Amino acid sequence: MSRTVGQYLVDLLVANGIDTVFGIPGVHNLELYRGLAGADIRHVLVRHEQGAGFAADGYARLSGRPAAAFVISGPGLTNILTAAAQAYSDSVPLLVVATTPPRASLAKQWGVLHELNDQHALAAGVFGVACAAQTAEDVRDHLRRCLSSLRVGRARPAYLEIALDLLSATTTLSAARFEDKALLPQAEAAQVTAAVGALHVAERPIVIAGGGARHAGSELRRLVVTTVAGKGLLPETHPANLGASLPYRETQALIAQADVVLAAGTEMAETDFYTALKLPLGGLLVRIDVDPAKLSDHYAADIPIWADSRAALESINRGLTQRPGWRTQLGGLAALRAQIDAKLNAVARPLIAALRAIRAALPWNGVVFSDMTQIAYCGNYAFPTEEPGHWFHPSGYGTLGFALPAALGAKISNPARPIIALAGDFGLQFTFGELMTAVEAGHSLPIVIWNNAALGQIRDDMIAADIPPLGVVAKNPDFVALARACGAAAVAVAVRDARALTEAVRLGLDRPGPTLIEIVAADFARDA
Repeated sequence: MSRTVGQYLVDLLVANGIDTVFGIPGVHNLELYRGLAGADIRHVLVRHEQGAGFAADGYARLSGRPAAAFVISGPGLTNILTAAAQAYSDSVPLLVVATTPPRASLAKQWGVLHELNDQHALAAGVFGVACAAQTAEDVRDHLRRCLSSLRVGRARPAYLEIALDLLSATTTLSAARFEDKALLPQAEAAQVTAAVGALHVAERPIVIAGGGARHAGSELRRLVVTTVAGKGLLPETHPANLGASLPYRETQALIAQADVVLAAGTEMAETDFYTALKLPLGGLLVRIDVDPAKLSDHYAADIPIWADSRAALESINRGLTQRPGWRTQLGGLAALRAQIDAKLNAVARPLIAALRAIRAALPWNGVVFSDMTQIAYCGNYAFPTEEPGHWFHPSGYGTLGFALPAALGAKISNPARPIIALAGDFGLQFTFGELMTAVEAGHSLPIVIWNNAALGQIRDDMIAADIPPLGVVAKNPDFVALARACGAAAVAVAVRDARALTEAVRLGLDRPGPTLIEIVAADFARDA
């Protein structure tokens, strides 16, 4: 069967399990949309390519399956790069398909529409895998490589570009399903034995678990602190759980005192604790990661284990026997967490009250997609989660505007799941246009805004550093009126009563379409 390469690519995506595409059609990718018109695949029209990337990110984070984003050459790619960088830093599998100007014009500076000096090189600096197709066979082979990269080892976003003239060329290639070779590295027996030996004699061991250990919760039953990406690996009340408390001195002191640190599926990055470039490690480091580069970075492991965290931890646990240890000596981690809670300052108390009100509204399987905002920074530690995958934060790259489109993408992947977006007033304005996308999608989606009339964290940092707070206070729109103008239900929660916030979120979860819920921080703080 003869069809255009654009149609062929869409058929390949369908054959290989891609069921959703986020994007915006343009003159340079019309052949992709010819393919979409007759394919068993859902297209979601977004308002900005960055929103397409964040929505595909949210889709993948919740479902574990990649979605695709279609963008045009030039500005389409540059607009989505921020979302791609976020997915790269947080190990999220997504596929971006972009076009380029015609092949004859590439790198020749003819002044064609959407021209860049080297579009592929630009993408290669951000994506985990970046491929440029010159033939229909390239489209097939490069797509195979892109999709394989999303399943093997540490997930990174993948990129495929196709020139405009190639996209409209015809091919008779068949759209076959690629062989799935999603293999993970296996821990070497000698390294497992060394880890067991170190832990067997350790008097003060501690485990740091990240997003790479999300599926290993049943194996983590000792003394565990998680990164934000690993939040929920242990139930909140588990006696071994220190929670996502890496930023706090009490937890960092335990890590410094530990004679063995077992780091599973975590970079232990600056964005996991924010107080330094490197955690204070005083003891032996056992490190488990599917990314071999992590085993010898600035946290070079004494015992490196290149493997999937769950499989490696299962092997290690088989060799260990339970015995009284450091957790017994500490007298229970609830007391240590209470010390952290007691030191949270007055700024945090209204944030915690709002987070508790939101938690009270969410069913057991509710999910929060948060943004870069003070209420989310507090929630990274203080929002209780009983399982992994209930709290998603743009940790590694730290992009404003993530929450709304990511929550929408997640909701599209699983319409029955209760999901909310939690954003600050300034960050929401980065991608507010995706509220219209949410209105069109029609799924229930509470969007909770913490309105403190400022870039609050930066303002506070400036004041703490004795810098005049310049450029951190701006005039906000009337969010409620704006949401209603978009066709969304809107609730102004000038919250003097946290119960009103809980009720508003519950109503938003039951109402079809998005509901914007505004918390005016100044009013809420007076009564928290």
